[in-house]
Amino acid sequence: MAKIQVMSDLLANKIAAGEVVERPASVVKELVENALDAGATEIDIELQQGGLELIRISDNGSGIEPNDVPTAFERHATSKIRDDKDLFRIATLGFRGEALPSISAVSRVEIKTRTEDSAAGTFLRIEGGKVLDTGVTAAKKGTELIVRDLFFNTPARLKYLKSIQTELGHTTDYIERMALARPDVAFRFFHNDRMLVQTSGDGKLLHAVAAVYGREIVKQMVAVEWQNYDYRITGLTGYPELNRANRSHCTFFVNGRYIRSYQLFNAVQAAYHTRLPINRYPVCVLHLELDPSLVDVNVHPTKLEVRFSEEKDVFASMQAAIQSALQTETFIPKALPSIQKHVTDKEPVERSRQPELSLNHPVRVFYGERESTPAIREPLAGATRPAAQVLKEAAVDLYRPQPKEELAKDEKFNFPAPQESEPFNKVPRFRPIAQALGMYVIAENEQGLFIIDQHAAHEKVLYEKFTKRLREKEVHPLPLLVPLTLELSSSEAQKLEKQLALLAQYHVEIEQFGGGSFLVRTVPDIWSGLDIQRLTSEFIDEFLAEGHLKDPRALIEDKLITKACKSAIKANQWLSMPEMIALCDQLSELENPFTCPHGRPIIIHMTTYDLEKQFKRVM
Repeated sequence: MAKIQVMSDLLANKIAAGEVVERPASVVKELVENALDAGATEIDIELQQGGLELIRISDNGSGIEPNDVPTAFERHATSKIRDDKDLFRIATLGFRGEALPSISAVSRVEIKTRTEDSAAGTFLRIEGGKVLDTGVTAAKKGTELIVRDLFFNTPARLKYLKSIQTELGHTTDYIERMALARPDVAFRFFHNDRMLVQTSGDGKLLHAVAAVYGREIVKQMVAVEWQNYDYRITGLTGYPELNRANRSHCTFFVNGRYIRSYQLFNAVQAAYHTRLPINRYPVCVLHLELDPSLVDVNVHPTKLEVRFSEEKDVFASMQAAIQSALQTETFIPKALPSIQKHVTDKEPVERSRQPELSLNHPVRVFYGERESTPAIREPLAGATRPAAQVLKEAAVDLYRPQPKEELAKDEKFNFPAPQESEPFNKVPRFRPIAQALGMYVIAENEQGLFIIDQHAAHEKVLYEKFTKRLREKEVHPLPLLVPLTLELSSSEAQKLEKQLALLAQYHVEIEQFGGGSFLVRTVPDIWSGLDIQRLTSEFIDEFLAEGHLKDPRALIEDKLITKACKSAIKANQWLSMPEMIALCDQLSELENPFTCPHGRPIIIHMTTYDLEKQFKRVM
């Protein structure tokens, strides 16, 4: 008897199911994607017992022709790929032709479907890959597909499934992401007859995000609208203070397909550099559109991973899109976030009764036992978009992405030239009036009080100053009169040897002195006046610990600058009024004046309304 035999179709489908159908969420994913490819605008998903007992997907799509229904359950049967050329321009979610036969091989499946031109519907019943019954039935336009007793004939797979709640969590996560991918489709998701997710399908991403994450989250997000000749990036990204402990709230879509991409996530993280605290991650929902020929979606059976033809360009584009959006907003958190401001027609009248805050009179400020009269700054010129802020609290629709113009398929990915955005004054103009607790500068304008962390502010001023010097190659070597000695372990020495030439480009000149000993000859002159021995030791330790995880050049620049910021003003360092004025002036000129290099806030704001509310001037 021959040892090598051709597997039966049923056995081949069961094996294929292991790649395509891992859990109930996999079944939901494949069937929902088929419904979307069929042009559905309404999709109902119903699960019983986490999907192990029943999965029902109903849609109002185009339906399946009667003669095509049995063929759809044959392996590699698809309506979306005709020849190998189509593989280079895949524009549908499903295309492999493995989903339906793989699902039917490990469950009991019933399908009812009707096209618009058909007088009656078609039904088919399959159990474990075998057709049991087929015929004509009454059915609405579209397709209803029922999957019962998943993995009933493969108990080994059933054994390794998690609890019902865990499996339900995977499905819910997928449905929520598809709702964000297709805000033009109304999704209704039920589990054990209880609705878990519902979206309107009105085409507005803002409403889909509100349905998934809640309205309060949406109010803390800014619209992303960016494009060049090859890519268009749209969506919403969160304020820096809207952050999470993991990356699960970063959602990416490529041509409408939900994907997992460390590359895109790293680009977003790079855009939020110095805006987020350590080990905190942003919230974003981002759509990337590009010509299908520039991305390969056929790299994994579940189609959750893609490969870009120009990875560096995609990274740079995503980073630029997020940075562009963040640069158009003022991110100053409120000192009293619990106070909710209700926008009414009466409020401007009530506020007008209060005396106007004059910015032209001197303010007497006491520092301990000393009294000083600060120099008078020019009156404030031009409020920083107060109307937009009021409208934002009144209606979150103000910041929704603009609807995209529908284009013919051949023209869809020929994006117009990008438009230059107008410069935005990030920090309101205010003037310092006092210093509190030896750590905070108190400033004011007609919008209320601003409390500035003097150390964080000065640290960020130095950070951006040194960043600019590095970019413009204005950093020079600082020779050390007495070289510093480093003693490293064998593994650390090997890592350092590989990076000596690169470090020398940044004026950290190190030479081997034998074994694990090294001599540091020069350091960057931005470290002048600091504890160079301690900074050098810290720099090398952190570089060796993190160098294998990040881009070495970016890591070197970041560490050099961060260490240089050790010279920033410290807590309990009392400042004169001219020093406070100078610090505020420098802060207003920064690219990102809202967070320090470590992602902590620099300024917090207590509005005039907050003060009036606290003192019961308004009720």
